[in-house]
Amino acid sequence: MLVRFNEISPHGSTFVLNEIRELAEQQDFILDGPVTAECTLKRNGESKVVLQGRIELTVQIACDRCLRLYSVEVCTEFQQLFALDSDEAWQVKDVESMPADLETEILDEPVIDLDDTLRQQVYLALPVKKLCVTGCAGLCLQCGANLNETTCTCEKVVDSPFAVLAQLKK
Repeated sequence: MLVRFNEISPHGSTFVLNEIRELAEQQDFILDGPVTAECTLKRNGESKVVLQGRIELTVQIACDRCLRLYSVEVCTEFQQLFALDSDEAWQVKDVESMPADLETEILDEPVIDLDDTLRQQVYLALPVKKLCVTGCAGLCLQCGANLNETTCTCEKVVDSPFAVLAQLKK
């Protein structure tokens, strides 16, 4: 959904979205249930817009250790400032960068792509290390069996560059 700066009311505009177009096309996760996104856009002068929002959804992602799909509830609140590109803004950014600058997106034209912004916020809310359970045992390096579900009889091979040092200790 594209929103132009001039379409935003001086008192703010609120959008409630039950579908985010770009999320359905992602291959990193599977949507598992309804999406609820609530956004409020407020103009801050002619060249700036403040976006405040909240996203709630459930996704299925693959565990980093055992590759099993598991559900993650995403519930995040965010705030982002959009500003039009100007020569003055770049001169200030060359001199100094403040923490608030991380929340500012510089635009070439006065149009905000809400779908893309919401997609980015979902990715930021996902866990960095995706584990189905805290003590996930992962997959066997030899046969590929899920060690959470079964015990494999493969011989444990230590293929480490430090294995030689362990032999020196003996």
